[in-house]
This record gives sequence, structure tokens and C-alpha cells, in this order.
Amino acid sequence: MVSVASIQTSGTFSAAAEASRISPLTPESCADMRLHRTLGPNSVIDCQRLVRLKFDYFGFDGRVHGDGELVVLDAAADHVANIFRALLKMHFPIQRARLLNQYDGDDDASMADNNTSAFNDRMVSGGTSLSLHAYGLAIDLNPIQNPFLQRENGALHVSPKAGESYLNRADIRPGMAEAVVDVFAENGFAIWGGDWKNPIDYQHFQVGRGLARRLAEVSGASAKAIFEVQIEQYRRCRRAGQSRRACIAGSPG
Repeated sequence: MVSVASIQTSGTFSAAAEASRISPLTPESCADMRLHRTLGPNSVIDCQRLVRLKFDYFGFDGRVHGDGELVVLDAAADHVANIFRALLKMHFPIQRARLLNQYDGDDDASMADNNTSAFNDRMVSGGTSLSLHAYGLAIDLNPIQNPFLQRENGALHVSPKAGESYLNRADIRPGMAEAVVDVFAENGFAIWGGDWKNPIDYQHFQVGRGLARRLAEVSGASAKAIFEVQIEQYRRCRRAGQSRRACIAGSPG
């Protein structure tokens, strides 16, 4: 764990990072990620730009759990911490939040376990482009309550399979993402896979792909500054009365 003094000196994290239990990844952690296939040899993000966030969350059992963990890009860490503090305050339930190391980078296994996750150096599901998870700038929330849907040749495929009981999105139940879309958006993760047409990815929140590339190309301190500007532009747009989608469409990222 980094000290408050070292956080302030680096300029990458705010002083609030200590309270949020944000810490840079150690060389040993990076080696473990490579061993468990969550970090590849040609990752678009250097492991030194990744941080571990530990947080408390409200469970489906009505209790607060202190074992939540995500790996995210350094520039977004404070705002990801804000998201999960807000969800805890709302008593929005989360099943579990474990690092993808525990699933050997297997996204299907993580989804089947209803695991909330972030960084994973992989391609998009069923595609050939790099996932925003590989930048540490995407979060998957309660995959069973918020399944991934894809229609192929007239057939609807649902992942994980247990998510089939959550296809009626008008029937809002605990853990469904619709209740927290604005929380994610206000903290920089304004793109929600639930808005997509095919596939539809109700669990998925991310930043824009262009913004992700910009943040990856600069230093941690510069990336944080860029991310803060992006968030403020979005919030200003919302305060002006524009919709979330309109503010996303008008974003330079």
C-alpha cells in the first residue's frame, strides 16, 4: 500500500486514494497476472500503469463485504473508487468482485460465477478487436443479473446462461445495472453495453475507445488530467439538461 505522502508526491492519485485502498501493482502481482493469463506479453498497457482497488460492497445477503478487488488503469482509479462507494451507499447488491487471476483470465468462468470485474487483457467477446478491459477502462457488473446477449442466425445466445431469467429489463430487480447507469457515467464510464443493439451487454461499462488510446499513450499524471477534463465536460453537458446519450455523442473522447 502506498502512503498518503507518496500519493501526493507522485501526482497520479489523490489523497483520497489511501482511504479507498488503491495501490500500484507490484512486480510480483504483474508476474502472477501473466501466469494466470490476465496479462499478455504484448499488452497495450504497461503493468506499471495498473493499480489494484480494494473496496467494500453490499452483498445479496444483506451484509457488507470487504473483499472486493478490481485492477484498473491508474488514471481512472479514483473515479472507480467513487463508483463503488456510491453503490455501497445505495445498498446496490454485488455478488462478488474478484480479480480475473482467480479464473485464469477466463471471462466465461467469471461471468458464470457472477463476478464483477475490470482488467483482463483480451479481445472483445466473439470479436477480433481489443476489449476495453485490456486498457483497464471497462467494468462488468453482476453478469447474471446483467447478461451478454447476441443474436446469430435468428437464435439468441445468452451469457451466462443463468442470465436468461433477467431478459425482461422492465422488471427491475436488485443488482440490475439500470439502477446505476448514471453513477458510472458521472465517473467517466458513460458508455453502457445495455444501449447496444447486437450484441447487448447489460453488465458492461466503459470509456470511449479513442479516449482509452489517449490515456494509454501518455504518463499516468497526464492521463489523470485528461480523464478529469473528460468527466467535467460530461457533467457540464448533463447540467445543461442534455441526456446521457447526447452528452456521450458530443464528447471528444
